[in-house]
Amino acid sequence: MFTLTARKEIVLSAGTFGTPLLLQLSGIGDKGELGSAGVASIVNNPSVGRNLSDHTLLPNPYLVNDNNTFDTIFRNPDLLNAYIGQWMDNRTGPLAGGVCNHLGWLRLPKDATIFKTTKDPAAGPNSSHYEMIFSVSTLLSPKAISEYL
Repeated sequence: MFTLTARKEIVLSAGTFGTPLLLQLSGIGDKGELGSAGVASIVNNPSVGRNLSDHTLLPNPYLVNDNNTFDTIFRNPDLLNAYIGQWMDNRTGPLAGGVCNHLGWLRLPKDATIFKTTKDPAAGPNSSHYEMIFSVSTLLSPKAISEYL
């Protein structure tokens, strides 16, 4: 057991599943559910621990005819270690911005024909239906990519 004191605030994050659980164990959540579990309710917020949804991700690996990609870095341990060192020393270099070139969370149009037969599964009217990532594959070897395709 530890006692911590903060001058302003403490932000505690335990991930997608752990954070709602910590909130509930602290008395923040649905008052009825907390009470039935023997937890005294401090803040009645029935939304805590509800409405978790994920988005679809479809990887499309491909190779390019160029050596100006992250593939070169990740396939050469000496180069990778040099760039990791550069990032750790001064937070610069090719690894400073991540290995994803473009990223987007997108929604289907409100009048998409699928919604005539299927209820919108998104968490809300502004939540995404799918994610799109554009990046040169760095985690698969050329052989693995050719077998994958």
